[in-house]
Amino acid sequence: MKMNKENFLCVGHAVPRVDALDKVLGRAVYSEDITFPDMLYARVLRAGIPHALIEAIDTREAAAMKGVVSVLTAKEVPGINRYGIAFQDQEALVERHVRYAGDPVALVAAESDEIARDALKAIRVTYRSLPVITTVEEALAEGAPKIHEKGNLLLHSRTRKGDIEKGFAQADVIVENTYRTQVVDHAYIETESGVGLLDRQGNLVIWSANQCPFRDRRQVAGVLGMKENRIRVIRAVTGGAFGGKDDVTVEIHIALLAKATGRPVRMVLDREESFLSQTKRHAIEIRTRWGATKDGKLCAMEGDVYGDKGAYAGLGAFVVKKCGIHLSGPYYLPNIRVDSYSVYTNNVMCSAMRGFGVTQAALAHEAQMDELAKRLAINPLRFRLMNCLDNGLSTATGQVFDEGVGIRATLETIREAVLRDPSLRRYWEDLT
Repeated sequence: MKMNKENFLCVGHAVPRVDALDKVLGRAVYSEDITFPDMLYARVLRAGIPHALIEAIDTREAAAMKGVVSVLTAKEVPGINRYGIAFQDQEALVERHVRYAGDPVALVAAESDEIARDALKAIRVTYRSLPVITTVEEALAEGAPKIHEKGNLLLHSRTRKGDIEKGFAQADVIVENTYRTQVVDHAYIETESGVGLLDRQGNLVIWSANQCPFRDRRQVAGVLGMKENRIRVIRAVTGGAFGGKDDVTVEIHIALLAKATGRPVRMVLDREESFLSQTKRHAIEIRTRWGATKDGKLCAMEGDVYGDKGAYAGLGAFVVKKCGIHLSGPYYLPNIRVDSYSVYTNNVMCSAMRGFGVTQAALAHEAQMDELAKRLAINPLRFRLMNCLDNGLSTATGQVFDEGVGIRATLETIREAVLRDPSLRRYWEDLT
């Protein structure tokens, strides 16, 4: 059968988004819009201190306030006070060891959001401060305080291909640089929010702005000590996520309070709390060295990638690992050595964000390509065309593609567009 758009209902056609009309007309129901009779409003007491031990928590004044229905601390967690997508290194409520300022220490459910906020101020927590680790260098230093019992190095990943010493021996030009990226917040329009309740059969139902309801359900089940088939997590219409709602956000805290009170509970983080406590894009340091021959062929690349995980893992170890794997970019390099380190600090937790580590890698590999092209006196676009991946060539992990490699076509399209534009053409004469 001939493959053209007439054979398909969607491919090759302009298809309206199924949710577009409801969103533009204001009919879409976000989790913050969901209400139930007799609903309670929830708030989280955050540590507000980056590294400390909790010596005492006094919730009596808060619990006695008019309109406060429930105040929970770690001792009220009914299941296992541990969760995490891949590494169970987070506590639903911190029992002893505070690892970053956004750590949750206590929960409040009240008849109004204003009462819940006031109740947080009435909770008294005594902390013993610990040394604060804010950089990867501090975390990996000999004798550094351990943020987690197993140490501050979460994961060391290695990428190896070819013979790196032989590759650099062939190089006529070598460029070595260090690149650093900063922490970035997803800044979605809708902050983290959700509503939960126990139905008539005692099943827990949660509506939230999330990206993976089944993964969230598994983590909620462990903390609450419930079977997964007694929990339902529903993905409400979500006002932006970009990876930031891949990890659990409000679901576990809503579940704890809904189970403790037997009433519907809603939690909506304000923007300040979202900045303080929710996951971010990693700050990554990349130290890398690239070599090329005088005729413009890449021959070797090595690098060391250090990712600041913040206090907890989330999906972050895999983000940093992927940054190292993609450090060579869409280019063919026969010899590669990359080591990637995911490191705990007392900074805000970093996890998934669009690009998943490749965004940080792109900064390094494109800057390296530009510098090599300059040193070799080769047009930077031509230099990329000379070294881009293509069918039959292997990636950094040794994978060989037989089809679907689009970088050459992309570069050729750019080349053609430049040559058509008289204002740019004089800068790219050697592309003709």
